[in-house]
Amino acid sequence: MIKKIKICGVKDPKDISVCNELGIDFIGFNFANVSPRKIKPSDADKNNLSSYCKKIDRVAVFVDPSDQYLDKCIRSIDATYIQLHGNESTKRCLDIKKMFNLPIIKAFGINTVKDLDNAVIYENVVDYFLFDAKPSNENSNQKGGLNKVFNWEILSNWKVKNFFLAGGININNIQSAINETNAFCIDISSGVEKTLGVKDSNMIKKLYAEFKALV
Repeated sequence: MIKKIKICGVKDPKDISVCNELGIDFIGFNFANVSPRKIKPSDADKNNLSSYCKKIDRVAVFVDPSDQYLDKCIRSIDATYIQLHGNESTKRCLDIKKMFNLPIIKAFGINTVKDLDNAVIYENVVDYFLFDAKPSNENSNQKGGLNKVFNWEILSNWKVKNFFLAGGININNIQSAINETNAFCIDISSGVEKTLGVKDSNMIKKLYAEFKALV
């Protein structure tokens, strides 16, 4: 399988331009209410962020969003994918997919094999899964970008649907992430940050060079 790469939680036009020039496959714009990487749709629109990623699929990331908020955010970046990181039901996912006619990535926090049972229910509903480390606090509002790796062996028998692999991936463990999982896409956020919530262009460049050397 050809691996792809996603940089998530990008806010700065400079970093977006770097991702575009490198050939990053997906870029994630985080519209979740509780996140150090959150952007407002008004800011995304005002700064015309979508214009900096002409060659990249734009993923709008949400946690249990309303229809109105979805519409506003999707329009602000001209999103090509929707990522749902909350407690959205299968019905809610279907409704959102029908409403916006965009592919859905549904995220799940993983701690044990049993956590995959929740994902299987969505097999015929969403287009991709995203597996991330589960927050230590089940009631945590921040669902992803925790700089926390989970046990990838849990995914060894997963054959249901293509998935994005997230959770503490950086230049030091990306080789293991690629070699030890059958992930469709490697999803990176904190792994290219020197400061929480602020991307570093040089780290993006170095990590992408490592990624290309491996795939």
